[in-house]
Amino acid sequence: MAVMSAENPKEKNANGIYNFKMKQPIPAYLIALAIGDIEYKAISERTGVYAEKSMLNKVHEEFSDMEKMVVAAENLYGAYDWDQFDVIVLPPSFPFGGMENPRLTFATPTVIAGDKSLTSLVAHELAHSWSGNLVTNATWNDFWLNEGFTVYFEIRIMEALYGQDRANMLALIGRQDLEDELEALKESPNDTKLKLDLKGRNPDDGMNSIAYDKGYLFLRTLEEKVGRDNMDAFLKSYFKKNAFSTTNTEDFITYLNENLLERNNITFNTEEWIYQLVCQKTLLS
Repeated sequence: MAVMSAENPKEKNANGIYNFKMKQPIPAYLIALAIGDIEYKAISERTGVYAEKSMLNKVHEEFSDMEKMVVAAENLYGAYDWDQFDVIVLPPSFPFGGMENPRLTFATPTVIAGDKSLTSLVAHELAHSWSGNLVTNATWNDFWLNEGFTVYFEIRIMEALYGQDRANMLALIGRQDLEDELEALKESPNDTKLKLDLKGRNPDDGMNSIAYDKGYLFLRTLEEKVGRDNMDAFLKSYFKKNAFSTTNTEDFITYLNENLLERNNITFNTEEWIYQLVCQKTLLS
């Protein structure tokens, strides 16, 4: 069977010819195709899993909360705009934890632990359906707008389903990863900024814990400053306003100031977090 980031078949056909349609606009990096001896098993009308036959039931059980995750995400930040949310579990050679291809997340088999202890990966890739896929960073210098928002959203989904302790554990693991990253980047402090300058460099140089976990801590600190209700209303409007388009750090700051901070007469050190080195010094204190 062949499947991709589009509308997909649920069964093999006799001639092995598959056609795909994708009605929502997506950036080129989210186009992905997988072909193999795989089968499909639904979890709900809009969620399900693809895997090799020997793995299918294990995967279905491990990811059986997928529909609950979608509902929790929608309750936070608005309707899921991609119609279908499926996950395909790939062979162990797949070099990432997960990839958020629209409608069809690619996932490593190493998260099939048998106790749902690693399913935050699914919550993370689902969160990309808003941050990254729906509202996309305009350049790789703005990668934190993709991953920082997604980590924040992931942890909120996990909190809604499994409670504050599980969410705090995930946040702590991320904090530890960030501390390790900051230590590794001592000789290149400019790479610890959220807004990067990757001119002449490999974009992979910016795909580290700074974008993910410092980005998360920026949003978590902002939430504590403005209050969760204000934060949720702001993010919901941000996703709706910028849906199916790209944005950059400077446009985000403008939107943040006009629609959250100034509206609520709140002062926040946004530019220090994003452009200066002072914030990561305080992260370890």
